[in-house]
Amino acid sequence: MLDISPEAWRIRNDMQIILNTVERRNEYVSRIVNVNRESRFLLLHQMKDEYLQHDQLTDEHFMQLYSVNPVEALTMYFLQSIDIIAYWEWRDAGGNAEKIIQYKHDEPLMPFIQAIERAEDEAMNMACGC
Repeated sequence: MLDISPEAWRIRNDMQIILNTVERRNEYVSRIVNVNRESRFLLLHQMKDEYLQHDQLTDEHFMQLYSVNPVEALTMYFLQSIDIIAYWEWRDAGGNAEKIIQYKHDEPLMPFIQAIERAEDEAMNMACGC
């Protein structure tokens, strides 16, 4: 049996999410300068940041995806793995599609955990009347 390290699983999952089109995969391969693991990882995450800032899903497309499968939509919107438990935390904090669109317009590189925390803070402030 193959022994695959947790780091290898993480980069494989990241690649699957971030490089989710043929064009993105081709761009990644064409931009590889160094084939060492660290360089490939840095390039992958540099490209992720570029996509989040300049090539984000449209609001309309995200809304359509979110209405069908919010976990998958959030994964595509944040280009990171979102599981059902994280989604439940988001939902329990008062999160919805419109709120996440607002957050991403304010801060395109915001990680999903930060969006959950922001929604929780807003819910607490509204509850205490702050």
